[in-house]
Amino acid sequence: MNTHSSVPPSSLPHLVLASTSIYRRQLLERLGLPFETSTPQVDETRRPDEAPEHLAKRLALAKARNVSQLRPGNLVIGSDQVAALGAEIFGKPGSIENAVARLQRMSGQEVLFHTAVALIRFSSFMSVSHYSPGN
Repeated sequence: MNTHSSVPPSSLPHLVLASTSIYRRQLLERLGLPFETSTPQVDETRRPDEAPEHLAKRLALAKARNVSQLRPGNLVIGSDQVAALGAEIFGKPGSIENAVARLQRMSGQEVLFHTAVALIRFSSFMSVSHYSPGN
């Protein structure tokens, strides 16, 4: 197996993590690849009747798209995770008290964590299709 690339490292696209999450940064650091982080500007409001898995997909893609348009030619990773107890979605707790209350609410229940990852390389001549739930 040939592990050498014929593409010079300087011509490879830069890897950008569209996230401010310390946990996601630490996960990516484990790969040993150089990368940068960038803060996506995305409205994370859930749409009416949006399923948790669709919310995670939509937000991961929106984050990657947002940063990729600012960083054309780079490989941009967007990610999101949605915790759900049935139809109830749990966002970031914001405080220790809220975190404790949530854990108590979730105790003994089945909580699903829907995780989505999007990888985009946007070029100025490229059109980007739009994600719509159900596709």
